[in-house]
Amino acid sequence: MAALAVVALGTTVFVAQRALSSASDVIVRGEGDLLVHTVAADLAESGGPITQAFLDAELAAHDDEGLRYLAVLDRDARRPALEAGVATVPGVPARPGESTVFGRRARATARAFPPRRPPPEPGAPPPSMGGGRRQDRGGPQLLVVEFEPPVLEKLRGDLGRISVVAAAAGAVLLAFAIAWSRSASRLAAIERQASREQRLVALGSMSSVMAHELRNPLTSLKGHAQLLVEDLDGDGDAKKRAKAERVVAEAERLESLTSALLDFVRDGPVDVARIAPSELVARSLEHLPSKRVQVDLEGAPDALLVDGTRLARAVHNLVDNALQANDDGDIDLKVARSGGDVIITVRDRGPGLPPSSPIFEPFITTRVRGTGLGLPVARRIAEQHGGTLVGANHPSGGAIFELRFPADRAAPARGEA
Repeated sequence: MAALAVVALGTTVFVAQRALSSASDVIVRGEGDLLVHTVAADLAESGGPITQAFLDAELAAHDDEGLRYLAVLDRDARRPALEAGVATVPGVPARPGESTVFGRRARATARAFPPRRPPPEPGAPPPSMGGGRRQDRGGPQLLVVEFEPPVLEKLRGDLGRISVVAAAAGAVLLAFAIAWSRSASRLAAIERQASREQRLVALGSMSSVMAHELRNPLTSLKGHAQLLVEDLDGDGDAKKRAKAERVVAEAERLESLTSALLDFVRDGPVDVARIAPSELVARSLEHLPSKRVQVDLEGAPDALLVDGTRLARAVHNLVDNALQANDDGDIDLKVARSGGDVIITVRDRGPGLPPSSPIFEPFITTRVRGTGLGLPVARRIAEQHGGTLVGANHPSGGAIFELRFPADRAAPARGEA
């Protein structure tokens, strides 16, 4: 809409300029006709031949009217026979009745009226008409004037002011359009975030209830299944024991799911305590094939002031996700301090992240047995520590996740004063 308004404004200004230009041509032509005919009338009233003195006197007499150049042209050669002032309009003089505008000046041309003849003496013969044709056609015939019409400068000034105002109005409209577009984009982002938060709140409430309701029956189921496995140890029926072990494994998987749900909806204050980066890594790698994880603590601070349990859960989820994405290759886990932040990076060498994949949306997963809560839980824990979690494809292949939180939760790094 703002672009259409700018186009409409520009069109209006263009039409107004054309109208003012046409009006100025009409006014200049009228002033030129009046001035050239005034000079021609003065010439006719003089009753004598055209002289240089006459032209100089006319130029001085009409100086207030803007007259700057006056010339009488030979009708055939169309070159000045006499002239006064300085001509600036280039080209051939216009035909009688026409005007030419060049810069601040305008040129007008008219036929020079012959001086009035004195009345004939009584009894004198009338002048010969030469077969009906005038005999005094020789000599100067065209009168040329150049003048500076004040109205021309005024109209040009008005046109300039109109253009400036139009340009300013167009700039204001464009600025308003850009600001409105940005505000609309921010508002849409806020609305999306609010909608996402509402979904997460509803999902969290439901998940919390389900997790609490499932935890006790699962604990009982798992305990009895484990007792059943123990009772079947001495039994020779291996199939029964395998079925009982499967019940235990599925109960443990459901228990892991309820724990993940509780981790996701957990929103209490973090329990900050001092923990060494090596201890945090050790907690993170529990129940994982740690031999495949290459740990780098060279640039890590001596201690972190974080909720060790929650942050270890976040790193555990990142490493577990990387191990599943890269079945055989090693995983890089690095803890380092960078400026005002502590950065924990986890990199795999798998296929990388698919484009535009909502990897941080809960319950979205590409794995058959996945819960889709590992990365959302990790990001939520990062946000609870005042930090962020982002994922991207590494230039050398695979995916890399970066968990960053403020360094004021950390002790000085090794080697720092």
